[in-house]
Amino acid sequence: MPAAPRHTAATPHRDAAPASSGREAAFRLARRQFREGTRIEMQALANELGVSRMTLNRWVGSRDRLLGEVNWSLAKPTLDLCRRKAATSGIDAVAQTLEGFIATVLDAPFMRTFLRQEGEIALRILTTRSSELQHNFIAYVTDLLREELPDPPGGLPLEDLAYLVVRIAESFCYVDMITGGEPDATKVGAAIRRLLS
Repeated sequence: MPAAPRHTAATPHRDAAPASSGREAAFRLARRQFREGTRIEMQALANELGVSRMTLNRWVGSRDRLLGEVNWSLAKPTLDLCRRKAATSGIDAVAQTLEGFIATVLDAPFMRTFLRQEGEIALRILTTRSSELQHNFIAYVTDLLREELPDPPGGLPLEDLAYLVVRIAESFCYVDMITGGEPDATKVGAAIRRLLS
């Protein structure tokens, strides 16, 4: 009777794992590594999960997509918390929510590590319209504006206004990488108040 085949690094033993559970396991591991300040490497991630790189890519897509999803999973609850903590309504609620969010981003050690180690990649994932993360961010701010500003200024569609608000927040958050300036969350709130007034 032939011996059962041995599992090697070239033939990972969990490639047959259901895509949904495998994807969730990959996401949880990547999220934990990101929060620990560890650079997410797709091959290392696949090795730790006991699957091939091809299987990992089938589960989570590209590295950029995975990083974007991990970042949004951290950004969304932070935005929710900042929104709840805003002790006002209307324009001030929008300004306080975004200012608090950017302050939290700037204070997070794992975000500082990510931006320092992978600046260009980080900007692509965090700030381009092709990014799922920015799409989610704009949609979130659109809902926030709809709730807080039933009669928005300037006659702009809410989605366009939300895009401008998001760009303001990003500009003051990543200004050091864009123009060499000093990131400053308080400028986010001031600029948003000026835009929406």
